[in-house]
Amino acid sequence: MELKLENLINKEKSNTCLILGPGETMMDFPFKKFNGKIIVIGDAALRGKGVFVPDYWVASNNHFPVPYLSLHRKIINNFNKTIFLFAESTLHDHLWKKSINTLKKLLKVKWVLYDERHFDFKKCIPEKKCCKYINKKKDYSTIQELVSKIYKHNSHATLGGSVFEHALAFALIVGFSKVYIQGVDLPTKANKNLIKIKDINVRYGELGYNYAINKIDQKNIINIEKIQFKTKMIIEKQSSKVFNIENNIFNYLCYYTSKILTKFLIKKKYLNFNNDIREILNNIKIYSDIAKKNKIKIYNLSKKSNLNKVKNITYLKKYSS
Repeated sequence: MELKLENLINKEKSNTCLILGPGETMMDFPFKKFNGKIIVIGDAALRGKGVFVPDYWVASNNHFPVPYLSLHRKIINNFNKTIFLFAESTLHDHLWKKSINTLKKLLKVKWVLYDERHFDFKKCIPEKKCCKYINKKKDYSTIQELVSKIYKHNSHATLGGSVFEHALAFALIVGFSKVYIQGVDLPTKANKNLIKIKDINVRYGELGYNYAINKIDQKNIINIEKIQFKTKMIIEKQSSKVFNIENNIFNYLCYYTSKILTKFLIKKKYLNFNNDIREILNNIKIYSDIAKKNKIKIYNLSKKSNLNKVKNITYLKKYSS
């Protein structure tokens, strides 16, 4: 069943939540002692299967979970007590065609679509497929602007680069008065050695930082590995299909050559990440400032996380209710 983001404003007024990422400290949280709501990002829900059931799952990408893929839809529908939030502008930016009818027909869970890039209803530059779905009937254009509108803040977060930003924005929208954060590391630089050795997989993130492995049921790890392998095959096939439709053979050869060259340019690939992390942390500071002004407490429980550099986010060694 589709839900509207604006209809969830203050739904969790005065409640407590945990925003949970798949970083290496993810399973250090005392889930059995926690009576609040859990918001997950990434594949944290799959890593913690059997330990907790998330109340909300925020996704902002076009590769997982994709509700148009039967492989992913089965996973989504198995979390029948979880509300899913999909960044529709990211989901529909290139690979997948938006179909509300498909979502309504095949999803057996509650779900929300939100925009995170078309500020003031403006199109992307250059224009992308997602621009076709800008909804000007709403009185806000993006999740970032909705947060600032609710709390009457004089600025709003920018596009950013982390789904955690959207999870924190959502926590403020629904009115949680206390927010705990676990397993969200936000590294400031790439670990190039790990990238070269392992690349992106179930144990290491895109920048070579560690994902949670310890204290996790190995059946869950094996399951994630299988899902990642199958998903990679599907995405590559879909990418080639879309590219072939939109381009001629010369452009395809250029595209294929660039993919090969990228593998040998790891250093170049991450040159701009310092700029990305600065923007991410600036956006998070906007949300933490809003929280401070409205007496909302934000606590980070991951010692190595760069969230500890953000003003108005308090580091705690361990959770205490």
